[in-house]
Parts: sequence; structure tokens; C-alpha cells
Amino acid sequence: MLKFLLAFGLLFAVTKAEKPAVRKVTFENGLVVLTKPSGANDIVAVEVLLRMGPLYERDEEAGLSDITQRLLLKGTESRTAEELAEEIESLGAKLSSGAFREYGYISLLATKDRWKEALELLFDVVLHPKFPEDEVEQEKQMALKRIKARRDRLLTRAVDLMREAFYGQHPHHKPVLGYPETVSKFSREEVVGWYRKFYVPNNMVLAAVGNFPEGEFLKEVEENLADLPEGPLPEPAPGQVPGREESSETFEQRESRAVWAAFGYPAPPVSDRDFAALEVLDAILGGAMDSRLFVSVRDERGLAYQIGSSYIAMEGPSLFLIYLGTRPERFEEAKEVVLGEVERMVEEQVPEEELEAAKTYIKGTFLMSQERNMDQASLLAKYELTGLGYRFVEIYPELIDAVTAEDVLRAARRYLSGPYVLGAVVPR
Repeated sequence: MLKFLLAFGLLFAVTKAEKPAVRKVTFENGLVVLTKPSGANDIVAVEVLLRMGPLYERDEEAGLSDITQRLLLKGTESRTAEELAEEIESLGAKLSSGAFREYGYISLLATKDRWKEALELLFDVVLHPKFPEDEVEQEKQMALKRIKARRDRLLTRAVDLMREAFYGQHPHHKPVLGYPETVSKFSREEVVGWYRKFYVPNNMVLAAVGNFPEGEFLKEVEENLADLPEGPLPEPAPGQVPGREESSETFEQRESRAVWAAFGYPAPPVSDRDFAALEVLDAILGGAMDSRLFVSVRDERGLAYQIGSSYIAMEGPSLFLIYLGTRPERFEEAKEVVLGEVERMVEEQVPEEELEAAKTYIKGTFLMSQERNMDQASLLAKYELTGLGYRFVEIYPELIDAVTAEDVLRAARRYLSGPYVLGAVVPR
């Protein structure tokens, strides 16, 4: 593992050299455009990102962002869904859309010799979606199937149970897909209204990375999007994360031979001073293959099929997740070991060698996460949209480097020493 981490470090040091510059242009209507021309390959990646998702949905609107985003590709004022798909395919391009917890996206991949034609299709989808009535009804039925399929993934279901209890009335308690009782009631008028509410230029960031002429690209964006009228920025739905003085546990019985469990602890937003320390803490506790949880629970004791942690950092109230899958008769023992490792993080300072290995691992995986043009475009747009700024891509490794053992201990004591929320799926 040490050789693997050292290789990560060498890769980071070599690749950190010359990088193509990123240019930021803000139009008068508030639209932000980030361009990063690169001749590394012949692919052009474009990502349009906007504030959207469960954070902005009231309970009765749960799933409306997801279904609206999926319907964008179901036809425009000048193209049917079939015609749009055929044109994209004829250009050798890919166009996709969707929603996450705090934002929606439209992604375009094209070749350097057909990027302009592909970009015209992207603009058509952004500006002129038709939302045909029959497509809305079909998409609602597909959404209901996706919701059922998600409930049948038992570890995912455990995480959803935990999230519902953890967030209480805060809008993050809802799944991105929504609920059957909300999705089944959506009308075309609601979808159109949701689109109009969020697709305003001052709520959007467009990022492009790849082999394209920058001046020509910016001219295309200006001619198509610069005259869009700005509108009011969407506000998050109301609701607060409940305070708690003791841990809570929620169990759901299902047809299963295993127990799938998710522990949730409060965590800081991505803009917090403890963000980098939590990233390092995560790698040490359960975010890597040689993490403490993996070694202690799985390797040494054989108590789990699956074990790990994840710091889910968002703009607002975030959470630190620990998840596991185990046999029913081993669950209590596995739970005890997990909580023991959490307590160890809270009480003991991390040894320097373990700290440095975790930091090297994080920087290496972060670098590899930007291997493709689309990965880079997505990160640039995300950091710009969240207010961190696109330069956060360069700052992030430096923040990780600056984390000390004292920082990790302080963060552990601040966020992991209190009550947890457990969601678990257990056999009937």
C-alpha cells in the first residue's frame, strides 16, 4: 500500500506542472462561463450547472427537479425526442441531463470538428424544451419504477432511512427521485413552471474543457445565452436539522439474509474551515481500502461484507456517513467495533505516518478524478456554482497538505463525539 501511495504522490508532483489556464467570463445577465482550452485530446466537454434539487423542493415537490431534468431531452419546440437523439448520434456526440441534491446539470460531449453543431443542440435543450404531455406521463411512470428499484437496493435504503431521520424537516431529508405519492401527481404545468423558475442565467454556470477555439466558443455562447433575462435566484425550501441529545435508531424489516446499516453524524459544509480535516479523517477512518474500519471490522474480525465511510460535504448542513453490511448474528458486535473506532478517532491523535499516507491518497484520487475533460468541466462548474470559485480545484490539494494531526483530532471531537443516527434494514 505504501508503494501505491508513493506512486500517487509522484503522479501528483509531475502533473502539477503546466496546466491550461481557465478563463472566466460573466455576462451582464449573470451567466458565468468558464473555458479551459486543451489540446490533450480531440474531445470537447461542456457542463451546464444550476442550483436545483431536493434542497429547493418542498415536501409536496419531492422529485420535481429530477423529473424536469430528465424531460429536457424528450423534445424541443423544433425537434421531437427521436429527432434530437438522432442528431446527437449523427454528430458522434453525447447529451445527458439529471439532478443531484443541490444542483441540476446538462452535459455535452462532442468531437473537436463537430462541437459547434453539438453545442447548438445543447442550446436548444436549454432554451426551448417542449415537455410534451405524453412524455411527462411516461416519465412519471419511469420515475415510479426507479423509486421502487432504489428501495430494493438495501444498503441504499438504509442510507435513506438514516437520512430521513437525520435531517428531519430539513429539505435534504428527501430522496432526489422523490416519493410515489408526489411524483404521481405532477402535472405538465408544474414541470414547465419548475423549469422557468430555475433556468435563469444568473442561476447557471457553463464550463467547457477540451479542444476548441476559445474566442469562437464564447461568441456562440454570447449569441445564444447573453440576452436571456435574469430572474430571482431560487431559495432553499424551509426546514431545520433537528438538534438531538441522544442517538436514534430506525429499523425496517425486509426479505434479506443480511443487515445493512448506515450511521450518520453531523458534518460541516464544504465552505467550513474543517472541510479539509474531515476529508482526511474520512480517508483514515473508512474512506480507503486500508482504513481503520476496513482493517478492524472486515480484515481482522470478518464482521462485515462491506464497510466504509464517506464525508458527504454540501453547501448546507452535511453529514458523515458510516455504512456496513453484515450477518444478523454479527450486527451488534460489528456495531460495537465501529463505534469503538469512532471513539478512538475522538480520543487519540492520528500518528504522523498514517496522516501523511491519507493525505497522499486523497491528493492522488483527486487528481485521477480529473482525468477526463468532462470530469474537469464538472468540477470547475460545481465549485464556481457553490461559491468556492473555480480556483478551488487548485487550492484543494494545498488545503489537504495543510491538515495536521491536531486538526483531525479537533474535527473528530467536534463532529463525531455526539449522538449518531442509525438507519438499518434487517431480516423479517
